[in-house]
Amino acid sequence: MLNDESMTWFRLHERRSSLHQRSKLDDTQARKQTFAAAMTQFEEQFAAAKAVTAATRPVNLYYGLTQAGMAIAAAHAPDPWSFDHHGLHLGDRNPELADMLVGPKGAGGFQKVATATGSPLITAPVSLGTLWASLPDLVEAGALPGAAWRIPLALFADTLTATQPRATLYLSGEMPEEHDPWMAAFRAMMADYPSAAGCGIPIEDGKIQITHTTDGKWEVTLRWPAQEASAREMSEQELKAFFGKVAPEYRYRGDRFLRPSIDGAGGMPPSPLMTWWLLLYSFSILARYEPRRWVKLLDRDSPKGVAVLLRYALEEALTAVPQLVLEALDGEPTLLPKPLAF
Repeated sequence: MLNDESMTWFRLHERRSSLHQRSKLDDTQARKQTFAAAMTQFEEQFAAAKAVTAATRPVNLYYGLTQAGMAIAAAHAPDPWSFDHHGLHLGDRNPELADMLVGPKGAGGFQKVATATGSPLITAPVSLGTLWASLPDLVEAGALPGAAWRIPLALFADTLTATQPRATLYLSGEMPEEHDPWMAAFRAMMADYPSAAGCGIPIEDGKIQITHTTDGKWEVTLRWPAQEASAREMSEQELKAFFGKVAPEYRYRGDRFLRPSIDGAGGMPPSPLMTWWLLLYSFSILARYEPRRWVKLLDRDSPKGVAVLLRYALEEALTAVPQLVLEALDGEPTLLPKPLAF
């Protein structure tokens, strides 16, 4: 039996023939031939990335992703669909890794693929620390050293029929215990999660409580809209569609996250695929043009404390990115069974 990673690549291979019927690939020979060549290069770059160490891996990962992006554009982007620029710029490389800023530069691959996949763009430089913290894939590894950034919040949606959408949210224990300060802190925090706009907490006992776990998380019941429920009952299909916009299932069945804004103004963050694109672009720039510094960042004995985090991210990208590319080609989520926890 194939494991999840092998199955993802199997499905990517299958899309090289089946995608023609539901894309723009048959519009022109250029689209068709570019798609085939770019998919080959995507796979070969990721195979190379798996074979090399973290010192070189960002280069293969990023260029593999850009070739996947070229394939996505050939399949789905309107004319003119091709690109020959990155569309990005990594600014001053002297600050700590988390404080480096990556921003848009003209129109290139990043903008073309983001538009083709329906991802929000970035219009100004954003810090690598903010991007890193916004990815559900990297939550377990921990944030890059630096200031505190908002992280994705796990949302457990109730998709049974109801008069309004409800979900359970778990927050860290770093919240005041008095009611009024708690509510003020909660409102300030939720302002950074734009997809959850309009939510409220039911005025019922037990809708805000501390869980009996070692990390003391808060369990909060949310509902939309904040006012009283309507008389009409929403169907299971309507509720699933609602939560598909608020917190779409991500990579694993049942896993939903509210992702934080990264622009400081409450805007929607780029999709996970395009967030990976921004991070891998930045890491590849460092690996190519600042090799001494990049290798130093990978030093496990360095007091900077980012070596293990970077290695984790580069390992995670090997499996996360192909799955997200498959989603982008299909135009719908590709969800895996939730791994068993031990």
